[in-house]
Parts: sequence; structure tokens; C-alpha cells
Amino acid sequence: MRTFIDKDLYLGSQLELIKLIVKNSNDKFKTAYYAINSDCMLKYWNDIEYRGIINKKDNISYVDGMGVIYAQKILNIPVAKERIATTDLFPELMNYLNVHKNNLNIFLLGGEPDIAETVKRNFSEIYPNVNIVGTHHGYFNKDTDSKSIIDIINSLDVNILFVGFGNPLQEKWVEKHYFSLEVNSIITCGGLFDYYANKVKRAPIIFQKTGFEWLFRLFQEPRRLYKRYIYGNLNYVLKVLFMKLKS
Repeated sequence: MRTFIDKDLYLGSQLELIKLIVKNSNDKFKTAYYAINSDCMLKYWNDIEYRGIINKKDNISYVDGMGVIYAQKILNIPVAKERIATTDLFPELMNYLNVHKNNLNIFLLGGEPDIAETVKRNFSEIYPNVNIVGTHHGYFNKDTDSKSIIDIINSLDVNILFVGFGNPLQEKWVEKHYFSLEVNSIITCGGLFDYYANKVKRAPIIFQKTGFEWLFRLFQEPRRLYKRYIYGNLNYVLKVLFMKLKS
């Protein structure tokens, strides 16, 4: 195993990734895009199935967390040009498609009932040239209802599918149904839709730039997130430091 991760992470800028997504979608070059942050890395080290998905060579995994960039620097491995937060990637991709009047069709899958539909309404007003052709909430039975939802997605000639179930459930769902989904680009996005349905407030820029966005989220939902951010972050730091000592 390489130091830190076996997968070659995407190291380009956000704009470069957006152009790659658009090009692959236009060229119908099917690709799944997965964000990687500190919490994802903890799952990567401990979940064999998830690790196998991330390590697949045809998937693109990009750096969505300052904790990963700090680890890259500490471990003297290739460093990403910038952090590409999916919460930033989503509106910037919409803006890019809007400005270039690209006719790619987008589907939003995930969140509580009406959340994705609210995002569609909000973004359709801001980006009138973007085709968000459908939405569906994420609270369905993944074993019994997936086929019918995939049939809906396939019927709409979707080019870019956003899947927000939370990590690693979303990645495992995409992997399981990858060949049934007749789409060009699949981007997993966690709780992204909550931000743009105005259900959750985004951290101030200073928190985002310094890698402390997790602290702002912890203040918002301490009971739900304290294990992930307190114990999880401590475990992550210790793991990286142990890797450094071994190198």
C-alpha cells in the first residue's frame, strides 16, 4: 500500500475539473466523481468495499478537504492545487453550464423529500440556461425501489447525475448500479442539497480556507456530529502522523 492512499487523486483546480466533467459528459465518456476528505479517508482505511470503489482506476477522486491537503504536504506526496469542496463545485458547474449555454441534462437525487426539488427551483431562477430535468429524494428503499428510480433517470436522457445519500452509502449505491445508470457523469455529493435548499448554513470563508469548516458544522449540530468531528479528526491526525513516522 502506498503512503496515505493507493489511488492517484485528482490534483487539478476546480475550474479544470469542471471542464473535465463537461467534456466527458459531452463526449459521453462515463465517469464517476468522488470527493475525498478526512472523514472519507477514515472510511477508506477501514472499509474494504469502499476502498475498492475509490481505488478503481476509471473513477476520479478529488480533494474535498483541507485535511487531505495538509496530509499531502506532511507526507511529501503530490499536493492538490486547491481544495475542491463539492458545495463550491456544484454552483460553479451550474454557472459554467449557464454561461456557455450547454444543454447537458442534470438530475438531483438525494436529501429529504422536497429538498432536491427546492434546489432545482432556486437554481433554475439563478441559472436559467441550466437543464435540471428531474429530482428525487434519497429516502427510498435502496433494495426495492432503486430500479424504478433508475428507470425515471434513464427516461430523462440525463448527462450529469448528482447523488447525495452520505458517504459511503452513496458511493456503494453508485457502484452497485453503475452499469444500469444510462448517464455520462455521476457526482456523489453528501448533504449538498441541504445547503442550497437553505436548510443548513455554510461556514464563513475563513473557516473553509483554514480547514475548520468542520468546527462550524459541529457548532450547528453537536449531538449528531461530535463523534465524526472530535474522535474522527483525532484519529485522522494520529494516523497521518504515524504514517509520517514510518516514512
